Amino acid sequence: MSKRDSLLRAGERMFSSYGYRDVNVSDITEETGLGTGTFYIYFKSKEDFYGQIIERIEQRGIRSIDKLINSFHSPLNKLKALYRFATLALKQNSILQGLITRNKKYIYPGLNDNYPRTNPLTKHIRGLILSVIREGNEKRLFRSGIYKNPENMLFAIYSAVVSEYSSTNIEELMDDILLLIERGMKRRLRLRNRDERLDKKNRRAKMKK
Repeated sequence: MSKRDSLLRAGERMFSSYGYRDVNVSDITEETGLGTGTFYIYFKSKEDFYGQIIERIEQRGIRSIDKLINSFHSPLNKLKALYRFATLALKQNSILQGLITRNKKYIYPGLNDNYPRTNPLTKHIRGLILSVIREGNEKRLFRSGIYKNPENMLFAIYSAVVSEYSSTNIEELMDDILLLIERGMKRRLRLRNRDERLDKKNRRAKMKK
């Protein structure tokens, strides 16, 4: 592992536990056994360091969601996975959760006020929502002509889920939202299309392993 990666990994662990303000550069270098001079070879400041950690987290999230979406065939299941990912990603990463929910513990001076809506991960998810809707429409699986702008509607629902993440009943809220999306978007509730049957078959195969 390179010295830069060692610093970034240690920084992510410490910022996750203590937040931005309560971690100093000296804490990071002491944790890694590297000198302060070495830190400033790779990073301009603590703020720059934190920003690069956030970028790593975002890119990791983008790779994870792409891998998840590609594991499904049904557009509806892909859409559900996107919403499930929203809560799972926040649950697994306290820094990302803190930034999106505007927790002061994780906010730093250079953070854009619009970060919850404009960060690369959220923008990527919005693009995926649009792509999945187009796929569902092309396969004639989603209802058409009912909503004026289904892409904006679904992204607004996604944003609402994220903003309510700290709610104690987030899992129940997610279940209700996914049911609402399925009944609102699916063209024929009585029929199970080929892609959904294939996804179900794959799930059963994974459970047997």
